Amino acid sequence: MKHIALPLLMAAIATPASASTPAAWDQMNRRVERACIVASGLLQPRIVEDKASFSDRLPIELRIVEGYNRESVMDVKLCAYDRRSRRVAITDGAGRLGVNRR
Repeated sequence: MKHIALPLLMAAIATPASASTPAAWDQMNRRVERACIVASGLLQPRIVEDKASFSDRLPIELRIVEGYNRESVMDVKLCAYDRRSRRVAITDGAGRLGVNRR
């Protein structure tokens, strides 16, 4: 599955986020990915490699989750995770990310 639009968008607006140590960064990534997978509501979900981390001025992490919806159709969700509040927002990603549902 190719994600052309999102990497271009992310490269244009994202700046590297900083973590105090590589271990802290890994822990934060695991927390974000778990939260996004759960919030997606998809079956057999997986995080797509494309991701964006913003600076601490805008403490948002973006992830793409793909999996099967309740009708057993491949679906894509865009997940925004707020590092400060640890809140997650999910929106339908198919079409918006240059992705066609299978």
